[in-house]
Amino acid sequence: MNTVFDGHVVIVGGGVAGLISAHLLLEAGCQVTVIERGDTVGGLARSFQYDGFAFDIGPHRFHTENPNVSAYLDRVIEGDGTMFPRRSEVYFMGKYYRWPLHPKNLLQLPKTLAAKAFVDLGLNNFREYEIDSFEQYVLRQYGPTLYEHFFKGYSQKFLGIDPAMTHPDWAKVGLNRAIIDDKMQMQNLTQLLKTTLTQFNNHEIDFLYPTNGMWQAWHNIAGRVEALGGRIILNTSARLEGGNGRVDRVWAGEEAIDCSTVIWTAPITVATEQLGLKTPNLPYLGMLIYNVCVEGTVPRDYQWCYYGASDLVFSRVSIPKFFSEATVPHANAVGVCCEVTCMEGDERWRHAERMTDWVVDDLVKVGMISSRRQVHDVHVERIKETYPIYHKTYPGELEIARRGLETFPNLHLAGRTGMFWYNNMDHSIENAMQLCKRLLRDAGKAEIEEEHLAAGQVA
Repeated sequence: MNTVFDGHVVIVGGGVAGLISAHLLLEAGCQVTVIERGDTVGGLARSFQYDGFAFDIGPHRFHTENPNVSAYLDRVIEGDGTMFPRRSEVYFMGKYYRWPLHPKNLLQLPKTLAAKAFVDLGLNNFREYEIDSFEQYVLRQYGPTLYEHFFKGYSQKFLGIDPAMTHPDWAKVGLNRAIIDDKMQMQNLTQLLKTTLTQFNNHEIDFLYPTNGMWQAWHNIAGRVEALGGRIILNTSARLEGGNGRVDRVWAGEEAIDCSTVIWTAPITVATEQLGLKTPNLPYLGMLIYNVCVEGTVPRDYQWCYYGASDLVFSRVSIPKFFSEATVPHANAVGVCCEVTCMEGDERWRHAERMTDWVVDDLVKVGMISSRRQVHDVHVERIKETYPIYHKTYPGELEIARRGLETFPNLHLAGRTGMFWYNNMDHSIENAMQLCKRLLRDAGKAEIEEEHLAAGQVA
């Protein structure tokens, strides 16, 4: 069996997992080429820059409990980053609430709603649920009141599918990704109440953010990749060619690259199609990003906020300035990033620019800007394959895809889209480190892996 040292390692996708895998394998002495369809690296964590403004695709920041990931980030950010406590909120029934909930927020809730929610806490011990869908999972964990008033509408708005047809994993991982802090358990109404009441003197967790935007981290890593002899091919789609149980070469546009190993971080459905396997029903959510350039201040200083109301076009808003002041051209400017979900090719996707006024009007409606006159520009970006859509049938479909791809043992899946895995950026870094560790061990180079581990290079 060929290993990463027996030939060329081709990595499809220059996002977080792909780029870091390239860096770590090059440090171990492998020959590596990265093929990226976009015009820059970073994938779903890349940035957009216009006239002194820097925007990410929603709120990206580093937070990890893994010391090896921390050591790697320290190494590649090179001290040029900011540390800050989280300030996130949720907009609910016309009011802003701190997220995760703070004790003072309990006083803001409508009394009838709060009373019904607490009754649910007691009654749920006597109710039976199948737990076979997002709907049933949230009903069991939080009760009918919170489900009907918040979770149902937000999930339907975000994913565009009925919560009764959504797998419960969407609720399990979605809540963890939104909360971030492992110490804050909020998996049901009891934990929610306990966590809320114990936050009186809690210090918010700290995040790390590259000073000039997320692009800075990926620019640094890409520079290291190329300095080590690695190759990054941009603006080029990849195509797999294989047979007899292995991928023999990868086409980068019209160029054929013979390979010993392939790390695939593009959509898993594309890999199955290119290798002649059954294409699974594993759709990905698309997203429209409206990067709004604002003159003046905004009344709320959250880094990001969730908007679940069905009459608002965006689902989440983030403000890069509150990650780092260097993301705006001057002190009296604010960048506001608004996320609108859709499916690639649908009406919203094709006519995204037509919704620009709707986005700006809704920012006025929720009190984030005082008037349209504050807005001097809006940049619309179409983002493909942002989230895996967890239909109720997805586990079986994913298993079929994985089993098919396992017949090509030199092909390895990684990252959010490659693994059909709803994860945070930090998890993709850890995933890349674990994959590289396994590949080096399989090549009989455990001593290289151990040396890099000691240096904070491979987890």
